[in-house]
Amino acid sequence: MSILLNQSYVPFDLGEINPNTTVLEWLRSNQLVGTKEGCASGDCGACTAVVGELVNINNKDLIQYKSINTCIALAYTLIGKHLITVEGLSEGEDLHPVQKSMITENGSQCGFCTPGFVMSLFALYHNEKSLDSTKINDALSGNLCRCTGYKPIISAAYKSFREKEKGQLDFYERNQSEFVEALNGLKNQKNINLRFNDGNKTLLFDAPSNLNDLSELLSENPSANILAAGTDLNLEITQSKNEFSHIVSVNRVSELKQINEQDSEIEIGAAVSYEEAKSVLVKNWPDLDSFLERFASLPIKNWATIGGNIANASPIGDMAPVLIALESKLKLRKGVSSRIIVLEDFFVSYKKTLLEPSEFIESIVIPMPSNGERLITHKISKRYEDDISAVCMAINVKGIESSSLSVKIGMGGMSGIPQRATELEKVFKESWAKDELLEAAYEALNREFSPFTDVRASAEYRLKVSAGLAKKSSLMLQGYAVEDLAHFSESKS
Repeated sequence: MSILLNQSYVPFDLGEINPNTTVLEWLRSNQLVGTKEGCASGDCGACTAVVGELVNINNKDLIQYKSINTCIALAYTLIGKHLITVEGLSEGEDLHPVQKSMITENGSQCGFCTPGFVMSLFALYHNEKSLDSTKINDALSGNLCRCTGYKPIISAAYKSFREKEKGQLDFYERNQSEFVEALNGLKNQKNINLRFNDGNKTLLFDAPSNLNDLSELLSENPSANILAAGTDLNLEITQSKNEFSHIVSVNRVSELKQINEQDSEIEIGAAVSYEEAKSVLVKNWPDLDSFLERFASLPIKNWATIGGNIANASPIGDMAPVLIALESKLKLRKGVSSRIIVLEDFFVSYKKTLLEPSEFIESIVIPMPSNGERLITHKISKRYEDDISAVCMAINVKGIESSSLSVKIGMGGMSGIPQRATELEKVFKESWAKDELLEAAYEALNREFSPFTDVRASAEYRLKVSAGLAKKSSLMLQGYAVEDLAHFSESKS
């Protein structure tokens, strides 16, 4: 099973490897050691590399480059894609403009994190035609540096673009047609079925290419582990040292990677990444722009899927409360049959859902917003960006200027599941513009939830801050100037 690797158009066989092998582990075992292991959990960015995938825009095949965390991506999920590491940037003695800029702007000190920064800047270099601080901050959101500081790295980003504006193309731009042709050749790898013998164990990896084959495969293997991107599931491998005996990857299933926008609803395939879904979500619910900025780093959003986040059923998965507030539904598939359920009913208890054996999420269906609808989202975390929430709240309000006010509130971090806050909805509907809202909201939350205490927050903190978020939302609806700290203007950056 092959990929394209760095500057070669010749398919590179990944070899017979354990299906649980991460991209990072595979790289370092093949002497591509510029990619470093720091956290093994997708937090630090030392392992960042770039993946190129074919996209068709206006009937023309192009390559879309995106940064990913190789420490939590499995090697076999890159089959048919183009993997670029820091070793693939220079041409002989000639460094890539991004590398040159990091040197001239003194963007490296100890150097451990530098390859990850370089690769994030390389993806930025290819994906943007113009530059500002917001784009740079987004591109570097998944990279941490402990010694140099970020100012010289940001300066390196600007300098590399000044070099780009001079019109000199790098290796990948000059030879894009050859890489497109080579990637088209790899598209012949349809359904992938791999077996790896490890002593007396046999480990399996399957990656079907269409919905029917996926459904049939899962019907025959109900105990298989379904993998979308694995940004959370793969922590079982890297952190807990577990091993999955049968992995079924859905990231090649074409039907699960589609977004269908209709008059009354948006249907998002379960294998659509957050970054791929961002434009349609923000277009219809502008408040999600700042929320997604805080949701995760760009390498995570490039790789993680909405369906995977829901199926994982984490009580602190940030997207579930938002989708609950938007009255979303799930389309579930088992064999040849499908059923549609309300998302808020999907979560049963901690990490338990309504999914039956062999059943999987096919898509997420979100009703289109009505006139006058307002979605307000909040995320409370110890670290402002790229951190797990202590509390997540989404409030969807309709008819604020009419007598038929409707309120839907989704909460994360308040119980063992993402949950709708029905008691808070009643209080908010009755008292949203009244002074007593704060106290009434606290009482409603205390009746409905029994939050846990952990390293992120105490139970009492979660109750009080959630009540405060309800009050903050009411002030926003009343037109008070409540600053959105997740949006930075050029003048503030």
